[in-house]
Amino acid sequence: MLKQLTFCLILLSVFFACRKNDELIPNVSVNEYIDLNLPSYSNLNAVNNWIYYPAGAKGLIIFRKSTTEFVAYERACTYDPNTSGAVVIMQANGIDAKDTICGSKFFIFDGSIINGPASRPLQQYRCTYNISANQLHIYN
Repeated sequence: MLKQLTFCLILLSVFFACRKNDELIPNVSVNEYIDLNLPSYSNLNAVNNWIYYPAGAKGLIIFRKSTTEFVAYERACTYDPNTSGAVVIMQANGIDAKDTICGSKFFIFDGSIINGPASRPLQQYRCTYNISANQLHIYN
């Protein structure tokens, strides 16, 4: 009986110890309207450019994919979103982003993983672009 109990305790501790990368990004409401006519957002007026934006759990990366398409990603890494000081930052090549602590890399066009330890893509927010007003709506 003692062997069975010991085995169960070891199995449970291994199970819970391996769950670190299953943590979820805190659910934060995002409902932002960005006027791209403002000088502070002028970088988004060109395709393949990006900005950091203060919303979400740890901020957003907003990237312009085409003349009419934008993507917005949470800057909290999907591997360990609650690590203090860890954020996803754009790399100099302008096509991938990397977590400052765990080193996970993500492809900015779709948020997919280039290399881990992350096992899930970046959390993406919805984007709607109003061409006539040159306004971007980011929401979840």
